[in-house]
Amino acid sequence: MLVKCDKEHPYSVVERLARSGPACLRENPPVAHFNGSDYDPKHDDIRLTGQIARVYRCMKDGRWRTLDELAASTGDPHASVSAQLRHLRKDRFGGHLVEKQPRGDRSHGLFEYRLILNEQN
Repeated sequence: MLVKCDKEHPYSVVERLARSGPACLRENPPVAHFNGSDYDPKHDDIRLTGQIARVYRCMKDGRWRTLDELAASTGDPHASVSAQLRHLRKDRFGGHLVEKQPRGDRSHGLFEYRLILNEQN
């Protein structure tokens, strides 16, 4: 069950009971509904909410990181951290800016990412 904080951010009752206050007050992304053809809230909500929170906490310092570095920091698979970076761009997950640039020689195909927080949320 989702409730809303005074900023109208949805968060789960489980989150409220487990932590002190809604996500926006803990500097975590607001809990929002994930979606997709294979998405099943019963099986996926806890895992995906944990992933996006770990990615957010790691990236909120604004430092540049590769997917390898982010995966090593969070303990989540590369594909998952990449997906969560994409989610953080969406309005329902904060509408943050995720910048991307090559690290080193562009022809090597290695990129790094930086999160710029949307202060309006």
